[in-house]
Amino acid sequence: MVLSDIIKRWRMFNDGKPGMLTTGTDEHGLKIEIAAENAGIDTKIFVDGLSDKFKILMQQANISAERFIRTTDSDHVTSCISMWELLKARGFIYKGKHSGWYCISDETFYPETQIEDIVDTSTGKRCMVSKETGKSVEWTSEDNYYFAMSKVKEQLLAHLRKNPKCIIPKSRYDEIIKTVMNSEDNDLSISRPKSRVKWGIPVPGDDTQTIYVWLDALVNYLTSTGFPWKTEADFMKSAWPADVHLVGKDIIKFHCIYWPSFLLAAGLPLPKQVVVHSHWTMNGTKMSKSLGNVVDPTETIAHFGNDSVRFFLANDGHLGFDSNYSDERVQERHNVELANKYSNLLVRVCGPAFNIERALARTPEDLQKAVELAFQDKSHLLETYSNLKTNTNSLVCRMNDHMNEFCTAHTLDRVRELIADTNKFVQDAEPWKFKKEDNLAIQDAIIYIASEVSRISSLALQPFMPDISSKALNRLNVSIENRTVDYALIGADRTYGKGANRKGDHPVTHI
Repeated sequence: MVLSDIIKRWRMFNDGKPGMLTTGTDEHGLKIEIAAENAGIDTKIFVDGLSDKFKILMQQANISAERFIRTTDSDHVTSCISMWELLKARGFIYKGKHSGWYCISDETFYPETQIEDIVDTSTGKRCMVSKETGKSVEWTSEDNYYFAMSKVKEQLLAHLRKNPKCIIPKSRYDEIIKTVMNSEDNDLSISRPKSRVKWGIPVPGDDTQTIYVWLDALVNYLTSTGFPWKTEADFMKSAWPADVHLVGKDIIKFHCIYWPSFLLAAGLPLPKQVVVHSHWTMNGTKMSKSLGNVVDPTETIAHFGNDSVRFFLANDGHLGFDSNYSDERVQERHNVELANKYSNLLVRVCGPAFNIERALARTPEDLQKAVELAFQDKSHLLETYSNLKTNTNSLVCRMNDHMNEFCTAHTLDRVRELIADTNKFVQDAEPWKFKKEDNLAIQDAIIYIASEVSRISSLALQPFMPDISSKALNRLNVSIENRTVDYALIGADRTYGKGANRKGDHPVTHI
């Protein structure tokens, strides 16, 4: 959720256009049904509790979603039924008998080539499992409805080849291309007998069958945009097609093969990009309740604060490989980078010995002359001053290059470098020494560039840590209306700084 929120906020900040983020809970299927039964709770009450927990977590993590969708929502049921009827009307649904290896946990059938016979180390018994997930499978034979996926295989391949950036990162794109090319021309079972799966949306016109949970779940993206649209005008005003689907690597098959196949068959546009993220581990080991190494996000946010957790996730999370979580690393990111460097720069320029407002009142020409005069024998400081101006003005552009690849770690590297260079410049330039009346222009020139770096960095960090960046901008007394990308250039805002030079009000303190 955090990465999706950062992407949305960044695009709104960088493009200046409204955005729409949806998230939610997939609440149907046999797995949910069994879990509710084991808990001794009515299934609807059970999923209500689950969705409430995610809603609370969304608020705690400051996720700015326009819609929290549940697959039990009435408009989603309508949307799912409409999708089924559309696929059927276009000749892509038929009925037949299905036999195969079914995994309750993964809620999918696996072909013979994707299962293996192993010995369960806990019981010593042999069992069949999915090669992909390691979850147990059982042989099942039943009457199902099928989706004629083989009809759109070549169309899907053509789309993938024409749009090499439609799946990020490239390793996942290559994986999907290979999977589709090597797959047999088999169709997909898209219903389950109600006698086996009661908890779900009934197949239209056949209440003995329940719609396959993944067809049901994937349609949520359409539901959030108002599908089924009554008119062409309604479709044009909707948020479909989505710019980005953000999914975990464990569900790439459903989002990059099944979902585009459904959409192609329905004659609907495909999402522009699917971004696949990897997982978080603990000491290099997959998180598991049985191992007792699962992190409680609610407790983590309560302890470190939502922005510090967001900052850690954006820095240490990666798309192409799993990332390691540790409380110590979250604390280190907070104390070293946010408190010691980012906040330290701000506190320096806002110190009572300086005057940001006075510095902003000087012309750029006067500030440049003051620096050249003061450091005529220190060419390295003049060079640093010039580089700081260049790198500050190009900061958002350079960050956007990385955000276009959804690489938040490299995006934040650009801010980190700029703040480090500015802190060093202030330390080397020693503005506190230029306190006499005839030297104040020099002091102001140093404080001016440092305060501009603080301001513009804070503007650019708003999508990543909304609360901390807001506190920093408040500390600089930057007006709310001047917190857009239009003001992310040196000299673009000359109205801030009034009353900023005082003691206290640190935006970040040590944990």
